[in-house]
Amino acid sequence: MAIETLSDAISTTFGSLCIASALPFIGIPFPSQAWATYYADKNRWMSKLSNGRLTPKQAGYVGALLRVAVGSCCIYQPTRVAALLINGAIVCRGTVVAYRDKRPMRPQWTMLSAVGLCLVLEQLNL
Repeated sequence: MAIETLSDAISTTFGSLCIASALPFIGIPFPSQAWATYYADKNRWMSKLSNGRLTPKQAGYVGALLRVAVGSCCIYQPTRVAALLINGAIVCRGTVVAYRDKRPMRPQWTMLSAVGLCLVLEQLNL
């Protein structure tokens, strides 16, 4: 399998998963109720981080919109690297804040690993 095909397949899968992960941000229990519960807690935490400028529901919609935007840009090859770099920066910041607040770290490491894999494959594809 050519590296270009592998890179496209993995980035498209990552983008599709990003889009699908917007659902629990807005309270839809996909793929399970546990995900919706996790994201409801995350939305409350993000609301708290905004110093009350966002309600938990608004924070969820912001998170969902960001996931859809990043996912779409990861699927579309010309915008892929920019989307991955912006998402990586956001997730890096979120990882530091999550660690400080003693939040679950596994989702942070998973997202950072996925972004890193996609970026490495894009670089190998040059």
